[in-house]
Amino acid sequence: MKPAEETSAVAVSKTKPAGSKPTTICEQLKMVSGPVYVAVMLFAMSTWIGVVGIWVEMPLLVDALPESWNLPSYLVIIIQCANLGPATYAVWDKLRQRNRQATNEQQQQHPWIDAEVVVSLMIILAAVVSMLLLSLFWDQTTVVASAQRSVVLLTLVCLASLSCCTSSVVFLPYMARFPSVYISAYYFGQGLCGLVPGLLGLTQVAGHEMQCRNGTDVGANLTVSMAQRYSSTRFSVSAFFLLITALLCVSAAAFCCLNFVQKCRGEMVVSVATDQRLVNVNEVAATREATGLLENRDVPGVSVATAAMALHQRRYVSLFITIGVVSALWNGVLPATQTYTCLPYGHIVYKLAVCLSWVVSPLATLPNMLAPTSSLSLITGLGTVSFVIAAFHLLLAAQSPHPVLQGSVIGQVIVVSYSYDSHCI
Repeated sequence: MKPAEETSAVAVSKTKPAGSKPTTICEQLKMVSGPVYVAVMLFAMSTWIGVVGIWVEMPLLVDALPESWNLPSYLVIIIQCANLGPATYAVWDKLRQRNRQATNEQQQQHPWIDAEVVVSLMIILAAVVSMLLLSLFWDQTTVVASAQRSVVLLTLVCLASLSCCTSSVVFLPYMARFPSVYISAYYFGQGLCGLVPGLLGLTQVAGHEMQCRNGTDVGANLTVSMAQRYSSTRFSVSAFFLLITALLCVSAAAFCCLNFVQKCRGEMVVSVATDQRLVNVNEVAATREATGLLENRDVPGVSVATAAMALHQRRYVSLFITIGVVSALWNGVLPATQTYTCLPYGHIVYKLAVCLSWVVSPLATLPNMLAPTSSLSLITGLGTVSFVIAAFHLLLAAQSPHPVLQGSVIGQVIVVSYSYDSHCI
């Protein structure tokens, strides 16, 4: 008997019959339990589905709420401020782990109820409550500083974003209780956060076409004009948020099954307290090879180590810069200005750009899952393409409300295409 799976988050071990570690997807799937795999996917779906659902409904919200085109900018600020949640939890969890080490607390079996379980339940419950209240009061406004403001919506978005941001630092450590073969189910479930709301948004907008109707102005001079109106959507914003609430309830039920049903708990690995972290030798070798840190025995050891360290630092600096800039653009600048980029081309264009981007985003992760790569040149190249797309986005936003190719089919196709191309990158 020998250890079968090792994780970098916690030191875990689980016994299995003698044999080599599975390397193919088919071999890994043979080791998993189907119900547990599905439960993990449904549980992971609750991570960002609330915030994504709000963004999918943004084309309809900007039409109905007094903030109008400025609404995405307010939401971006709220969501970024919600990152104080995971930062606070990280500090608290670090102090909790230090106290546990000070008392030499060792547990062979994971408890039914502990801090991670309670916080995870609170996160999902907060998301459920925020979506349910949004379905009831999303269009309620309050007079603030002599102007109508969507105070209820902004407050509930704050609660939803706080739960979503905190889930990033709570759910993954909880998943360390299961063998690493289930991590693919977790990431697939995270992909459903964008796929499911995007498909619901596309279903909602189907048939939402512009119609021209005659309008008569009765006065001193009888005038007849053509008024542009949009046909009603297949279901309302309230119904959309109710559907998101139902999906979150499914995620909550899946988490309860994972933690409290004995069949699912049987898949949890046994924790072993050790003074040193277990390290997967194959993963270390692959990491060193990818980062160019393998020693060349034909060169003196000191010079090789120095050159390898310099290469290591340059690689990570370039990766951090690329990730930082891309994250700033795609999580802050571009969502805040998307209304100014897309709405001049029409509400349907804006709705399609938002929905298709969230539908394509999880599908774009499949190539990397099937053929993972750490090529620095590929990452840098894709980052450069993303910068070009972002520059084009900001150019159209700066020209709003009269950007180039406005009113043309070519302009509409370009705006919709680059919106989901950016998420693919």
